[in-house]
Amino acid sequence: METLISLQSIVIASIGVFASVITASLSYYFAKRHQLKMEERRLKENFYIKFIESLSLVALDNSNATALDKLSDGFNNLLIIANQKTIEVLMEFHNFVKVGGNTGIQRGSIEWSKKHDELLTKLVKEIRKDLLGKKSVSDKNFPLIHLTGGGSKKQ
Repeated sequence: METLISLQSIVIASIGVFASVITASLSYYFAKRHQLKMEERRLKENFYIKFIESLSLVALDNSNATALDKLSDGFNNLLIIANQKTIEVLMEFHNFVKVGGNTGIQRGSIEWSKKHDELLTKLVKEIRKDLLGKKSVSDKNFPLIHLTGGGSKKQ
């Protein structure tokens, strides 16, 4: 009878130890997963901010070679960091604004500006969805986006 109680105690203690190990392992796994997700979000956020800053610089002076180089770098960097849907919208915007692009709309016209702002709005929404998640960004009542020049003052 004593050996049965002793065996039962060992089994119960083993189950307790096993449950503790599993709980600790799962806690570590989920904490690490969350940490990596937040690091990825911060990284994407930095790239997106630099991209928007480069767009602002070009909005201020679209003949400035340095600003155009920064914008090119911004487009190219997003190809690596953005999700697939954001890249699709990014390329749609790029194809519209690139010099020599065949849009069928007179560059600089009101129609061109409207289309530019629509595509920019679409791009900003996709960037926000990539950063914040699809459920955090509502397409409903989202304002039409247009940039002003200036960008970041720190360079």
